[in-house]
Amino acid sequence: MAISVVPGSGKITKIQGGKSVAPTISRGVANFSVHPSMHAEGEVQFKGLPGDPIAGWHVGWIQAEWVETNWANYEGHFNVDGSMFLQRGRAPARAAQACRDTSGAVATIFTDPLDPREFQNLVAGRFPQTVKVQTNDPPGERYRAIEHNVRTGKPNFIQEVQLEFHFCTILTVQDPTGAFHHQAHFYWNAHWQFRFRPTAFPAPTDAQWTIHAAPGGNTSGVSHAFAGAPNDRRFTGVLTTPQRSSCVDLAGISETAVRTRGNASRREFAVWTPVDVRH
Repeated sequence: MAISVVPGSGKITKIQGGKSVAPTISRGVANFSVHPSMHAEGEVQFKGLPGDPIAGWHVGWIQAEWVETNWANYEGHFNVDGSMFLQRGRAPARAAQACRDTSGAVATIFTDPLDPREFQNLVAGRFPQTVKVQTNDPPGERYRAIEHNVRTGKPNFIQEVQLEFHFCTILTVQDPTGAFHHQAHFYWNAHWQFRFRPTAFPAPTDAQWTIHAAPGGNTSGVSHAFAGAPNDRRFTGVLTTPQRSSCVDLAGISETAVRTRGNASRREFAVWTPVDVRH
């Protein structure tokens, strides 16, 4: 009898979505975070006979991000001080929406195969054998509170930020042939939309800002667990296929892009200028 997964044994419990909280400004940076973090626990049962080879059987998590909104608007103290718009959620700063979320190299399929809480191998012993794992994720973002506008030579102050991160997290088994068998999955998201105003010019301290949520701008959500594999075509193509960039890579690339003067994702204006945040 070869080792196999007990049908219907894969399940996810104790699901907690990452709860978005109001941003803070520290050392000149606006920081967006969740508290508590996303958390879930999973388990899968295997059947077999003592002595069956266990090498190559793995249990862990795959996570995909399939929606990201990520932009910031800045304004100078006066109209002639100009404004800026930083777009991290669209091209050219971000080449794709869907991505696989890993803690290591882009070739890594599991979220973190080096963390024994998140990734387990079968162990020699008696069957049936139940393997348990958990997953935790604290997504966040950061923007400088003040950016220098080259067109005017004046400081521009962070005025509004909108962030939307949507994820699907999958409990999965990999067999010795390399094939994946998705056991269960759930969806979760975190949203921030906040408006900022300095209360002192031209160099406000971290404490000299007002920060207010836009209506409905600070939300988060989480689903219950669904059996088996997800089937949303917007992101299923990134779950186990080769990828050029992980979500972590895309985040770093987009941050570099909006800090690079002349990049199309960093738009600087000579006066206060409205923009279409969809582009």
